[in-house]
Amino acid sequence: MQLLRTALTGTAIATAGSVALGAAAARRLLHPAPFTPAESELVWTREQDVPGTEPDGVARVHVVHVHGQSIGPQQVLRGLRVWRALGAANQVVDTTDLSLRSLDPVAVDRIAAAAHAARARGAERVVLQGWSAGALAASAAAARTPVDGIVGVAPLLDVRSALRGAVIAARFPAAVGVVAGRIATTPGLSRLAGVPYPLTVTRWQDEGTPTLLLHSATDPLVAADDVAAQRARGATTVAFDEARHTLEWNEDPERWETAVRDFATALD
Repeated sequence: MQLLRTALTGTAIATAGSVALGAAAARRLLHPAPFTPAESELVWTREQDVPGTEPDGVARVHVVHVHGQSIGPQQVLRGLRVWRALGAANQVVDTTDLSLRSLDPVAVDRIAAAAHAARARGAERVVLQGWSAGALAASAAAARTPVDGIVGVAPLLDVRSALRGAVIAARFPAAVGVVAGRIATTPGLSRLAGVPYPLTVTRWQDEGTPTLLLHSATDPLVAADDVAAQRARGATTVAFDEARHTLEWNEDPERWETAVRDFATALD
């Protein structure tokens, strides 16, 4: 009886520990603390460098940029230069006011509305360029509103596999990642992660839109199997060797921008 009681106690403690760690992992994805990295990572100088819509008037190509979870609109600035050089109009969608940021259902609404409005103003090509969770949101918007292309930078292709990868990279058991995935996607349980409602979009949504995925081979949040699955569906994938999550441009700006430029050219 004592052995059984000890075993049950140990199981209860282990379960509680897994739930606590899973909740922490889910919270870090769903509601991360604001983070501003060094300027060398962002390549920006002033807050005013974050555009609303530019240039004035209607450009033939309109690009809607969507940031990820922790940094905010400044994250996308590295991706503007190549599109500016191509004469495209650039619009940044800010989701920092939403409970789930770029994973919030309202984020998808905003992206789809921006794409629809650009088309209504006369844009011939509309491209969505999202970073991390912003890429997942862009895929959901493209499934709702037709666009001409999607560029995903360190794209969150599957929330559950991203959480598993993050947990394993932190040297915790893979089961903690499974728990984190359930917390992030289950009504009620999501409150353990500090958010009022769970994720509704957990996997890449769009199929059929020309897609470019820029990712790092060492990024635990972007599973190789998920990238391979998108490649099999027709996506163009470009892998960088050592970049941390969303820092592919920093590893090789020329290669990054060449990939985007070639993708844009192929859309014509």
